[in-house]
Amino acid sequence: MVALTTFSDARKPMEIQIQKESPRCVACNKPFAHDQKHYSLLKIDGNNFLREDYCEACWGEHRGSATDHDIYSHWETKYHDPAVARATPQEQFMPLLNLCYESVTQTGFDAEAMAYVCALVLRRQKVFRFVREERDEASGRNVLIFADKHNDTQMRIVDPQLTESQLREVKQRLETHIGTLKEETDEQ
Repeated sequence: MVALTTFSDARKPMEIQIQKESPRCVACNKPFAHDQKHYSLLKIDGNNFLREDYCEACWGEHRGSATDHDIYSHWETKYHDPAVARATPQEQFMPLLNLCYESVTQTGFDAEAMAYVCALVLRRQKVFRFVREERDEASGRNVLIFADKHNDTQMRIVDPQLTESQLREVKQRLETHIGTLKEETDEQ
């Protein structure tokens, strides 16, 4: 349910609530597939908004029979299945995860920078979870601790304090590396 607060006049707020998209067509009751195009219709029912979601086949039939005074708004959208969104396929993140582990085992600024950028991307993809930041007493550098959900381990990643130009350079190397891996996979 989405709730919006608007003001009908300067003194009284008016709360508008709109239901979330339905996982199935309101007319034929068939479930929507992930990324399936469908249509949402917003009607006014008394003082409330009523949302109805239709598959493409039922939308054509319903759209022809609905009167314009029944409809407040309508739009085309895609259904996003929450279960599919949570289940990230391994193939999608494994090359990056392998590169991150490989970079952690190497020494030098370039390896630290690559491990750091890989870890940030893996965190964004929800493969890594940020645990905490520590200060390495020996070197005086910040170390980020990530939990690797895939391998059920913790990773210690040194923060190399990259400048913008260094970050662009590492990003470019990462894109080249991933692109090379993709080409090798496509050839097989």
